[in-house]
Amino acid sequence: MVRKAQDFKTPVHNNWCPGCVLPGSLIHTNPDVKPIEIINEGERVLGWDGRYHRVSEVFSHRHQGLMYRIRAKCLGETVLTPEHPVLIAKRSHPKLHNKHFELIWERADQIEKGDYLAYPIPSEVISTADLKLSAKRSQDRRSAPLPESIPLTPEFLRLAGYYLAEGWIDHRSAKKDYLEASVCFAFHHDERAFVRDIEKIVEKLFDLTVSVYKKPKKNLTELAIYSSRLARAFKEWFGDGAANKKIPHELMLLPSTQQRELLKGLWRGDGWVHSTQARACYKTISKKLREHLKLLLLRQGIVPSVYTEPARPGHREAYTLFVTGRRDVERLTAILGLKRRRVRSEGKPPSTIVGQNFVMIPVAGIETFEYDGLVWNLEVEDVHSYVSESATLHNCGDFGILNAVQMALAELDLEPHRVAVFSGIGCSGKTPHYINTYGIHTLHGRVLPYAAGAKLANPDLTVLAVGGDGDGLGIGSGHFVNAGRRNVDITYILHNNGVYGLTKGQASPTLKLGVQTKSLPQPNINQGVNPLFLALAAGYTFIARSYAYDIKHLVSTIKQAIAHNGSAFIDVLQPCPTYNDINTREWYGGEDRKDPQTGRALPRVYKLEDEGYDPYIKEGMSPEEIEAKLNRFVEKTLQWGDRIPIGVLLKNETTPSYEERVEQRIPFYRQQPPAKRAISDEQGRPIVDLTKFFEELRVT
Repeated sequence: MVRKAQDFKTPVHNNWCPGCVLPGSLIHTNPDVKPIEIINEGERVLGWDGRYHRVSEVFSHRHQGLMYRIRAKCLGETVLTPEHPVLIAKRSHPKLHNKHFELIWERADQIEKGDYLAYPIPSEVISTADLKLSAKRSQDRRSAPLPESIPLTPEFLRLAGYYLAEGWIDHRSAKKDYLEASVCFAFHHDERAFVRDIEKIVEKLFDLTVSVYKKPKKNLTELAIYSSRLARAFKEWFGDGAANKKIPHELMLLPSTQQRELLKGLWRGDGWVHSTQARACYKTISKKLREHLKLLLLRQGIVPSVYTEPARPGHREAYTLFVTGRRDVERLTAILGLKRRRVRSEGKPPSTIVGQNFVMIPVAGIETFEYDGLVWNLEVEDVHSYVSESATLHNCGDFGILNAVQMALAELDLEPHRVAVFSGIGCSGKTPHYINTYGIHTLHGRVLPYAAGAKLANPDLTVLAVGGDGDGLGIGSGHFVNAGRRNVDITYILHNNGVYGLTKGQASPTLKLGVQTKSLPQPNINQGVNPLFLALAAGYTFIARSYAYDIKHLVSTIKQAIAHNGSAFIDVLQPCPTYNDINTREWYGGEDRKDPQTGRALPRVYKLEDEGYDPYIKEGMSPEEIEAKLNRFVEKTLQWGDRIPIGVLLKNETTPSYEERVEQRIPFYRQQPPAKRAISDEQGRPIVDLTKFFEELRVT
């Protein structure tokens, strides 16, 4: 059986995460636009790369404190907690556009007015040939025969645009209330060319006749296509009612050249282009259609300005997409096939920069306000990001280690009932709650004796221990040393962020001397512990370091640690965006230092395997060879600052595991470990005589 990471997930979800957005924030999904709070695990959302990726976790927690409202120049606003990372480029000149855009993930509270929000241009393309019609209902005996599928020709796409702008489903003349009677359209009486266009399209595609009704008093011409089956299909594809209109995902993923006919039909219905000014406009009361249309325009290199008109008596909330400026209006008119008259005013130069993969949108304003309520976040596979109405947001990230453990267990194809996960106290403490294996949430600092005891009781188990740097190297430091010198076959994963994240950011044992994080009133007064040195001194036979935001590397490291026969220790560098503002994701990524020639970031983290580093100590090596290996280990573990190595630093295959030592003394240990020994007979009567044991404990 080939297992997936999903097999190791439990129904329990994390109820805490560091950076989040308000409920109601619209997120681009496949195939919809949804408020973040109703998105489910398994759905797909638009990522920073312009493609759709699977949501692996959904988080929410109560936030009490400041929220940041970041308003984009033309795409609206996004509201976030202060530490939530946003994909931006810093502005290099207060009045001029940047010549180069270096994209970084920046905390919301560090973004400034004028910085650029990087908004992805959708890049995923699937050339769908047709849309399938659902089967004809048995109760429907009146509809004329229709083809089983509708080819996505330019004519059909234009018809879809007409319907999205001016169409509706008429139920009034249906004989049964569960049947849709007809597909209807309404145009101004001067728009006779559009009426004729619809008549020709319907006759060509469906071999149906369009009924035309003129209403002179209202200056309207109404059209009706009497086909219950076609009406049901249009309702499913495009929505029914002006507020529910949407563009089906198959059309959203078509090549941009095909989508132009869809835009043409939309604009003919509810849009206009000014004849003498660089202005065009589209209005709708469907929020989904607004977002879909925005993405269609971005794919054409057109950046609309999105405005919301508040509801008023007799009118719903409405959304207007303005296209202004010579650049964008000329692109739009070319798509619509319009010839503009001589323009009196071309307007201001564009405030946005359209690139190959992103539109760079200046931040128009930033506001803060106090908030007390639920906030939401997502964990997204591969790209760890998702897209709101106006910004590209990084997902939580703190649960990258959790995801890596689940993925490693799946890739090793381990049976869940043969795995046990133990944790201590801290932000990592609830890890066993989220992994579908055996597990125990133990006491502060005591995770390793619990884990070692479980392994010795049942050697067939794969045992993992997880804990924070405070839990393992503070109160649990004695157990850390003893677990290493015993060399029990377990894997210990240390979440190392330099602070006690659960108790508001006090300095943990791994924080360097003299470092002052934002949660400390003064610099750290204690010397920091080097976990790798301590692991070597204690006797761990597998010592590695990885990085929480390099999931692929972390998964590989965990798999190697589990496969190793002996005590395995992984020091995982884990940025804490809430309390440690020194060792941040940007710091590890080298965003604070740039190559003087290219201007690119110089990452601090590098992989040992890329440099050909050999961590093995094997049988038959001379003392000199082993000494050279250990000297190389010391050299690498001392590197910190400009270069920080990650990877397997030591893999000692010469030291027997504790289980092997026990087996030398108790030959039947492997066949009959404590967990597999019988303690009662078939009738439930004890078969172990404890008399001698009690006699030894007797006090005389």
